[in-house]
Amino acid sequence: DHALAGLRLGYAVGPEAVIAALVRVRPAWDVNAAAQAAGLAVLSDQAHLKWTLAALAAARDELVAGLREIGLQPCPSATHFFLIPVGDGATFRRELLQHQIVVRDCASFGLPGYVRISTRTPGDNARLLAAIRRIRSQGPGAASPR
Repeated sequence: DHALAGLRLGYAVGPEAVIAALVRVRPAWDVNAAAQAAGLAVLSDQAHLKWTLAALAAARDELVAGLREIGLQPCPSATHFFLIPVGDGATFRRELLQHQIVVRDCASFGLPGYVRISTRTPGDNARLLAAIRRIRSQGPGAASPR
């Protein structure tokens, strides 16, 4: 929500028993000092939060519309990342890597036919859409659901 994904900073809220279980299994060094400092700084900046949420929602909506125009059908999501059925997630990921674009192959989630895409800047999103168009124009079945 605060556009700090690269810092891998998050938090959990829940019943005491659930939080206690999470504390028992979390790594000893789960958040570094820089991420903690950034997290504390953004918590007090509600204007930044409001701006990032609006910017991410607008960019997500544009990206989803672009993916649909290409013929892909992203799964509905209330977040700035979402799953897309692509037939073979590993192949789709490899094809995009050739264009220096990284998406998450969801086989480790038990969804080998999907990738997870995160909304980025409008320029990055346009690059992703252009790469998918190029890959799909290379031949039947390229980067498309099977």
